Amino acid sequence: MIRRRRHARYLSASAAGSDTDALQTDVMRFMSIIGLCLMAVFALVQGIPVQEQGKAAQAVQAARMRQEIQAQQQQLRELQTELQTLKSEKDRAQQILTEAQQHLEKLAGQTQQVRELRDRLETQLENLDHQLEQGRQALADIEQDALQKEHNLAELRGRLLKTQQHLDHTREDIAALKRQLRQKTESPVVKKQAPAAPPAPAPAPAPIARSVAEKQGFTLRFASDAALDRLVTAGDVSLYGMVDQQAWRLSMETGRTVVTQVPFPGWFHEMSAVTVPAHYIDSLGQSGAVWGVQLPVATKTAIASLTRGQEGGVLVIRSSGQVILEE
Repeated sequence: MIRRRRHARYLSASAAGSDTDALQTDVMRFMSIIGLCLMAVFALVQGIPVQEQGKAAQAVQAARMRQEIQAQQQQLRELQTELQTLKSEKDRAQQILTEAQQHLEKLAGQTQQVRELRDRLETQLENLDHQLEQGRQALADIEQDALQKEHNLAELRGRLLKTQQHLDHTREDIAALKRQLRQKTESPVVKKQAPAAPPAPAPAPAPIARSVAEKQGFTLRFASDAALDRLVTAGDVSLYGMVDQQAWRLSMETGRTVVTQVPFPGWFHEMSAVTVPAHYIDSLGQSGAVWGVQLPVATKTAIASLTRGQEGGVLVIRSSGQVILEE
């Protein structure tokens, strides 16, 4: 009897297909064997002699035939059992093949989705790279423009400082000429007396006239500590702390106070220590320091305009650089 080795598991769809083909081949082979067995049985039945040959020969022949028939029936039953087993295995193999095909189709769909997602991500990445390159180029242009503007601003501040120094020297020269002229015009005049009369004592010289700014007091302060910090940070106002003949310039960098020793300023507007923010005083660390600021030309012009014809008051500088007079 031919027996086929059965496998408990099917690893792939292609293996399942091969087992199905082999199963069909075995079924056909078993059907052929069954047909041959039936033909042999029919031949034996037809070969039984009609005439009786004796009871012993008939008994032996009948027993042999029964044995052969039983053997053929047993073989037939075994073949039927094997055929049923092969059919069950065929059904299981067909089910596994169907599930494998469904799983393969699902994997193919997922693979297609993954490929589409990958293509979209690659396209987005290329767009982001392009935008990043454009941003870098724009940033480089902005930095170059900022450097150029900073350079131009430094040159303009240098020219303004030279102009301010020139104006200050000119004002000092004019003030000196005015003092000289005042001294000449206000010097005592000695009158000639008659010979008979005793000489009269010379009159005391008249006092030198004081300007409005000298006779009247104006206090300079900033609207707030934040206003002074903003103007110092922007470089519009220079803040100095001075002790004897030493001077330090205080500036703001990244939110902290920086103290730098500098030559003694040629001119400045003195500030009361009570109007100076505490962090500047603490950073300088010099007791009894004199505080002063150098203001831009526009601010000085505004101060001169406000004090003209006034008797006194408080000059307040706002964060925008605007000056107001509080009486």
